[in-house]
Amino acid sequence: MISILFALLQSTTAAATPAAPPPPWTAMSRTDAASGISSTSAFAFTSDHSARLVVRCDRVAEPVVSIQMRTKAGFAAGDDHIVSVSVDGGTPIDSTWEFPGTATMNREPSTITQLTVAMNSAKSITVTTTDGTASVSQIFPGPGASAGIKDVLSACGYEFGVVPQPAKPAAK
Repeated sequence: MISILFALLQSTTAAATPAAPPPPWTAMSRTDAASGISSTSAFAFTSDHSARLVVRCDRVAEPVVSIQMRTKAGFAAGDDHIVSVSVDGGTPIDSTWEFPGTATMNREPSTITQLTVAMNSAKSITVTTTDGTASVSQIFPGPGASAGIKDVLSACGYEFGVVPQPAKPAAK
């Protein structure tokens, strides 16, 4: 009898093991049940999981792609300032990113296009900025041959390597 209970306990424990996280840069979609807003994102963590680099499509009135860096410590809300993104140790791409609090992000279409093209086949991506007076530099694995970044762009109707045109205003 005890051996049957022990066997049942072991099978229950094995079934409760959470699924392994997807590989880095795997595109995943989800829809918020309350708002109905859907998003698609692909991301990678630093080796110590202290930061995450995300390429995200939010499908709202006008679909928007953003690149975000989130750290466990978060970022203080502040004025927009320069973030440098270096791919495979190459020349950094400097651009102005938003710092709304908790994360830093860029959603400017020409910058998104430049960065996603550079990042798409990278082996390593380094993101460097400041948070207040502290320097922040994080190294992420690149997607290599993964299609995740292209899948995110496609989910928002963006064509890889092409700067999207601004949406036309709605007719009145």
